[in-house]
Amino acid sequence: MVCLRLTDGCGHRFGLLFSRRPALPAVPTRFESGKPCSPSWLCMQEWRGLLEKRETLRSLSVTDLPVRAPHATVGLVKPTFFDRTYAINPHMCGEVDRRLAREQWAQLRAVYERQGVDVRVLDPAAVWNGLDGGVPPPEAQPDMVFVANHALPTADGEGVVLSRMATAERASEPVYFESWARTEGYGVQPAPTARFEGAGDATWHPGRRLLWGGYGVRSERAAYDELTDRLDLPVVPLELTDERYFHLDTCLSPLSETEVLVQPEAFTPASLDRIEAVFEQVIEAPADEALDSFAVNCEVFDDLVVAGAGAPETRRRLEAAGYEVVAVETGEFLKAGGSVRCLTLRLGTPA
Repeated sequence: MVCLRLTDGCGHRFGLLFSRRPALPAVPTRFESGKPCSPSWLCMQEWRGLLEKRETLRSLSVTDLPVRAPHATVGLVKPTFFDRTYAINPHMCGEVDRRLAREQWAQLRAVYERQGVDVRVLDPAAVWNGLDGGVPPPEAQPDMVFVANHALPTADGEGVVLSRMATAERASEPVYFESWARTEGYGVQPAPTARFEGAGDATWHPGRRLLWGGYGVRSERAAYDELTDRLDLPVVPLELTDERYFHLDTCLSPLSETEVLVQPEAFTPASLDRIEAVFEQVIEAPADEALDSFAVNCEVFDDLVVAGAGAPETRRRLEAAGYEVVAVETGEFLKAGGSVRCLTLRLGTPA
């Protein structure tokens, strides 16, 4: 165990213990340039890897982690080819009214734009025209509208890590996204070698370089072993065991650094313990609303929550916590197992 006794610029003394990765060399207190290492950089060297033990997480103060700027850009995929032509999750049923789906998507886009959000739209037909052969055409990609599954934005927002889809039906979607992202100016990193369905299963802690990683249904735990080393950041792994909550974004939505919206039935007891160890306030969405209306599948902009309609009790609980809720009708997309967050990918600004 290594203990560093440090003094910050205000004369306050503090200590950092390094014991979780004994194979690592002792952490320096100065960079090669001679400039002192900042407390936040030192904290990142301590709090990295997969953070799993409850006592470890209880000793973590997220305010000690380096600040991460908000991902202020929204990526959407034009729903021209959206339909339900197969069933790859328990929620997929019914015939889609494609005209109504396009109207609902346009309403969601309008909500974002009214908030002053920079909205960037991937047009599958336009991207297809620039792709080489061997990729299925956009009409064979009815779920491409669920852009959250295509990639994970990097912490600085200047790049993305591509997804490795778990199902054959959606395997080609990240090819479209990669082409579009490069055109938009984002740096593109390859997918992990293990299954990984992007921001559908991985979500950033608000304002901090800490990643929450869902696995067990679509994504594999091994993907986070790779991502924590590649991106040099800590990941809190959360195991999902119920196929009705097939992505993390169906059952967990961080609202702020201290508050989170969850549906606890989706998690193993150990995973739920990890959530409760980090967040000061855990707001539970009723199971029926989480399953029938995808109540947790929402997007958050400061104190504004954009959520699907049809979850009155979840809305009441969010408003009681001080949030304004804007409800958007997403009923046609629910027929394919998606709602607001599935339709949205939060991005940063390209370098």
